[in-house]
Amino acid sequence: MTRRLPQGEVIVRQGDAVSSLFLVTSGAVRLSSVTASGREIVVGLLCRGDLFGESALLGDPSLVRAQAVGPTTVLALPIPSLRATLERAPATAEELLRLIASRLHRTSAALEDAMVADLPTRVVGRLRELADDHGVPGPHGIRLRVPLTQDELARMVGASRESVNRTMGALAARGVVRSGGGRIVITDPDALRNAFSR
Repeated sequence: MTRRLPQGEVIVRQGDAVSSLFLVTSGAVRLSSVTASGREIVVGLLCRGDLFGESALLGDPSLVRAQAVGPTTVLALPIPSLRATLERAPATAEELLRLIASRLHRTSAALEDAMVADLPTRVVGRLRELADDHGVPGPHGIRLRVPLTQDELARMVGASRESVNRTMGALAARGVVRSGGGRIVITDPDALRNAFSR
């Protein structure tokens, strides 16, 4: 079943029972998790072709909150129908497992980084990941095709917006990034890699 969602609509809440796997067919979906201390961390930003809701395969409640970023369309794949499809097409099952394992690995890594690495390292790491997953190369650098406010980036790295603003300001002063209107361009990807290395 296809669902068309306006900006900000919540698709799945953290702790909800989920009975479908979801495929993003247009727009973007933000995945976030609230830690035991009450801090919200954005653990993923998904675009067309990405899956979420994998906890439904295990019968577990959702570990994340999924919310539309801009107008978004998702395809809900009910688990019973999905199981029947996978039984008929084992190659599809293998690819699905690969996608799910990758998503779980990234979610775990994002939560771990948010607790351990220093802020500049977290910001640079997340920008590099976003460039790899959602970047569009152009004459002025790599533009992230997903709109991203500094509030959202702050939740992605588990820090205050003010701290992230300072880090982004330092990167902009070095000519590494440019941002405005919810859009980020990585103007010098090579310099970003070594921006805060000692």
